[in-house]
Amino acid sequence: MTLRRFHIPRNLIEAGTFEFPAAEAHHARDVLRLKSGAEIRVFDGEGSEYAAVVDDVDRNAVRATVIGPVEPSAPESPLSITLGSVVIPGERYDLIVQKCVELGIVRLVPLASIRSEMTLRDISKRMVRWERIALDAAKQCGRAKLMEIADPMDVSQFLDGPSSGERLFFSERDGGPIVQHPTTDLLSAVIGPKGGWDDSEIAKARDAGFTIVTLGGRIMRAETAAIALTAILQHRFGDIN
Repeated sequence: MTLRRFHIPRNLIEAGTFEFPAAEAHHARDVLRLKSGAEIRVFDGEGSEYAAVVDDVDRNAVRATVIGPVEPSAPESPLSITLGSVVIPGERYDLIVQKCVELGIVRLVPLASIRSEMTLRDISKRMVRWERIALDAAKQCGRAKLMEIADPMDVSQFLDGPSSGERLFFSERDGGPIVQHPTTDLLSAVIGPKGGWDDSEIAKARDAGFTIVTLGGRIMRAETAAIALTAILQHRFGDIN
């Protein structure tokens, strides 16, 4: 039987016996209807997971005791991927957030571009929702480390960021295949908006030292491209065999 997983901050876990944070208590008590004596797993969002048992459930609190550390059911990939992804409207970006967690992305950066349909202000209003989606996805897929969702930024700011590791810029044109193995275990990748990149953005990426690559000749929706890209990178250079 699959044990239910809950995100509990490390300082509470280290106390040995703890009360669930409000949102997790609501989920355990009112949605899952857990009872005292139930065996569960708790993870701290930083990579550690523990066996625990529910001690008490009442209308005011859910309490549990840590039994000991366990191996997370989903190990982290040896490839640390930061994905910069131009935000698309509606619920389609929710899917990108969810699947990036499942596919092992370490850091997701929501981007605005010249052709994007959302401003940075619009994007900022959705951050809380995406963080909740990312947490739910981590609980479901077995990751003990939460994917970071960075503050939204313009694509030019992302391109000017730190240059450690391999840097790939995915474009529907002017790019080549992914042929070179990353020289480090750090990789930054950028995926564009509906309608593709402006010529000036491609030129800026090249000037910033990004390798321009393509996913092939097919036209994909932005969410399809983000998922396909992440899966390809993990298969080529990470832990998807």
